[in-house]
Amino acid sequence: MLNCPMHMDQWHSHLLGERVDQSSLVIQGNRACALGALDAGVRFFAGYPISPSSEIMEAMADRLPAAGGVFIQMEDEIASICACIGAALTGELAMTATSGPGFSLMQEALGYAIMVETPLLIVNVMRVGPSTGRPTAPSQGDVMQARWGTHGDHPAIVLAASNVADMYRLTMAAVRFAQRFRTPVILLADQLVGQMRESFSPELIGRYRLTSGDFDFTPGYIHPDLAREVHRPHVLGSGSHPHVTGLFHDDTGFPTNDPEKSDSFLRELYNKVAHHRNELCLYDVKNEGKGRVCIVAYGSCARTARAAWKLADQEGLPVEVLHLYTLFPLPVEIIQQVARRVEFMLIPELNLGQYAHEVRKMAEQWTTVIGMGKIDGTLFTPREILDRIAELIGKYESV
Repeated sequence: MLNCPMHMDQWHSHLLGERVDQSSLVIQGNRACALGALDAGVRFFAGYPISPSSEIMEAMADRLPAAGGVFIQMEDEIASICACIGAALTGELAMTATSGPGFSLMQEALGYAIMVETPLLIVNVMRVGPSTGRPTAPSQGDVMQARWGTHGDHPAIVLAASNVADMYRLTMAAVRFAQRFRTPVILLADQLVGQMRESFSPELIGRYRLTSGDFDFTPGYIHPDLAREVHRPHVLGSGSHPHVTGLFHDDTGFPTNDPEKSDSFLRELYNKVAHHRNELCLYDVKNEGKGRVCIVAYGSCARTARAAWKLADQEGLPVEVLHLYTLFPLPVEIIQQVARRVEFMLIPELNLGQYAHEVRKMAEQWTTVIGMGKIDGTLFTPREILDRIAELIGKYESV
């Protein structure tokens, strides 16, 4: 028997945990993600427990029924994403959470969700892999899988969280993007971000703040004029029963083998994301225009990059930081803008250079792009990054 819907303040106090002082509380990253989902209006969760994401599922199991929603533990990750697709097609805001092995299992259904334009959120708290790997160690090894894991040409919206506040506000942003563009949105975190605890300001509750501006978030509502910018007629509904198929389909939702309609369909599917890149690409720049080198970072590596920048400032090294919250669609404009003004870019990441490869393609015309990978399940230290920068600056000065 479901409880009556709980007042928002009640589940906030239950999820947030220990109060540090009058202005902040301590919360785990995964639980902040669950809180963001609840505040964004998510009312359906289907999942299967897997480290290091399980606390998201546990929090949703605990609080979602009390908020008037539905929680289901499925038999595996394939069933989980399929249940979310079904719920989303009925109009519910749906979400699942997993880690690398489970994310691999979801890929075929993810392609189906893209094809039938299903708004849902998939959170992947990454572990070191491949295979079972090390379930309690951080990694960023699923970046390219998030972009290209499912088959065929397709759009992708992929965000990356670097701290507990990001887990809250980027979950809210992801739900908004999923609704607006009627497509799955993937939120990446790593084990450190998902399972660490840090202070969290209650002022963030109900809002999210990123470089592109402050947004008041109204759960479950997208203005019809905004929706018409990116959706075909049958998606909005015409008063008739919808037809849903993973086959190429026309504006009525029924299958088509017509080459011209097939081409038009897939291009529209792709372009509804590509043509709104400026809206989707969230980022932050520190020490803008004052560095000879730019550290391009995301996730937990962005935390280290910010610390390295502060240390560099004390030591007189000219460093700026480009912190990316959106990995895909590719933030081409800001990366090329930075590339034109720095001598080289350094990309530290917890893999062997997956995103460095993407940055290199966008920036090598103007600057040198250098990857800095780590795959041993430990984090970079600020000093490691700073030593590499000093080495590179010395190398370029000696040429």
